Amino acid sequence: MKMTTFADTRDEVSVMALGCLPFGSKLDREQSFSLLDYYREQGGNFLDTANNYSFWDADGKGGESENVLGEWFRSRGSRDSVFLATKLGAFPTVSRDEFFKYPGNPWADRTEGLSKKAILAAVDRSLARLGTDHVDLLYAHVDDYTVDQEETLEAFNAVVKSGKARYIGCSNFKVWRTARARELSAKYRWSEYKAVQMFHTYFQSEKGAATGMADQMGDELFSYVRSGNRMSLLGYTPLLWGSYTQAHKYQEIERLNAFVRPQNVERRRRLEQVASETGRTVNQVIYAWMMGSTPPVIPLVAVSKLEHLKEDLASSEFELSKSQMETLDAPLN
Repeated sequence: MKMTTFADTRDEVSVMALGCLPFGSKLDREQSFSLLDYYREQGGNFLDTANNYSFWDADGKGGESENVLGEWFRSRGSRDSVFLATKLGAFPTVSRDEFFKYPGNPWADRTEGLSKKAILAAVDRSLARLGTDHVDLLYAHVDDYTVDQEETLEAFNAVVKSGKARYIGCSNFKVWRTARARELSAKYRWSEYKAVQMFHTYFQSEKGAATGMADQMGDELFSYVRSGNRMSLLGYTPLLWGSYTQAHKYQEIERLNAFVRPQNVERRRRLEQVASETGRTVNQVIYAWMMGSTPPVIPLVAVSKLEHLKEDLASSEFELSKSQMETLDAPLN
């Protein structure tokens, strides 16, 4: 597995991170351990989870993924060999049924949020589940407009000063909110966000379409990072729930309707052209496109089967040519 420098630090992380969302919910302990073991055998070291994974699954309550990781660390003695990231701020404050029946925006109104009190309590609960005294990267999972950013950032800074997190990041933030947060951190000499995690895939939806996801990573964020703001970018759900290679997903997952548009017909043609040229799969081309962008994006690989993980991680073994990147990135009306 190739490595890359994390943000503006000296830490080296894998160019592909293992998304641990299904561990302990869709995948049991044995299945989860199998994927973790293989990822580490291939030289991967970047593990990504969250305190609320996966409360939305049947019988899910949140914390399942962190619990499994804690068990794996104890079983393998592997904590010090990985770069561990988790997230807080989006843990539900009501039951699963109440959350999804809420008529407003439950992610804003029915989660723990980013107050100082919530952050300090949540990080301790995550560390207990993970069985460690610190994480390498702690994210604000979703933005919280009800709390002043100064309060949130001061709390994150306190967590870093205590040694419970080495770095902080943000996920599902507007670019201007990320920029403002970093300005405040610089002003007060607090720890600043060093990573941004967003929904990122090759197909694009219409702006404002009902994807059921946060904003897609876009040109504004790329421009912000290119203009001297050295941050690591991570992209989740890069394969759109397997729909690039499984057409039946469009009948099963309603939110995919947001990606049914003429521009994506052309994008698919380009993907298949580059896949044919390279002798790689469409999914591998998508991952290579992410890693080959400027700035590069670290894909979050979340799978349920070992054979899929093997295919995905093989994407780090090749690079797309300049002309192939230009083909994939050529503008569309």
